[in-house]
Amino acid sequence: MGTAILGELPALPLHEAGKYVAGAYVVLFAIVLIYVAIMAIRLSRLERELGELLELSQGTAEHPPAREEAPSEREATPA
Repeated sequence: MGTAILGELPALPLHEAGKYVAGAYVVLFAIVLIYVAIMAIRLSRLERELGELLELSQGTAEHPPAREEAPSEREATPA
């Protein structure tokens, strides 16, 4: 008998509050969407920078720069 009463009653009376609940869900969805977009932008920037660093590290390992030992001013100038 208790089940019949619970089946007839709505869980929450949403006749007036339904608009506000839907609005709250839309705002929450927009915030989550903006957050995911920001994280995607940051991730792509990080991947691009890591790729550049990888290219630099592979380039320096394959072709190390030639170091020329230039005499410093102290060694060039007699004391």
